[in-house]
Amino acid sequence: MMKYIIFTIYIPYITYLTYKKYTPVSMYNALKSKLKGISVFNTYISCVSPYSGSISPYVEEMTESKVKVSMTEHRNIKNPFNSIHTIALSNLGELTSGLLMMEHMKSTNKSGIITSIKTYYHKKARGKITAICDNKWTKQNITKTRLYNTSKELVCEVNCKWKLNDIM
Repeated sequence: MMKYIIFTIYIPYITYLTYKKYTPVSMYNALKSKLKGISVFNTYISCVSPYSGSISPYVEEMTESKVKVSMTEHRNIKNPFNSIHTIALSNLGELTSGLLMMEHMKSTNKSGIITSIKTYYHKKARGKITAICDNKWTKQNITKTRLYNTSKELVCEVNCKWKLNDIM
């Protein structure tokens, strides 16, 4: 509840950043230096993308070339096998890929949409899961996001294929 009260205080500033056409990375950096700014940015992500907000993502690092987002296991995302649900993992991978591609599309004046998501599961996910996506995508515009547990073991890989178009 408190995070939404703090978020409400920041709405004029976020509106200003959006009006000035800040990229996601520049918005993250602008908020990072403010009191409770990272919390505000994460609440903003959850409000803009409510489905992704259901996993309570936390953006730990965001640059033009790398995005690192984590989520912590909680009751709403667990499956009957006492681990994080596979779709929640896929959701985290897609969100991480999307944040990086939003930055790329904004800087190259393109628009895009995901046309395919392939998720490869390697082991049960428990505890804190960290997704890392960098800008080493293929020529077919496929981003690769890797998800790790707290022991730095690869839990899952999410490959998102993007269709990019020039903005006219």
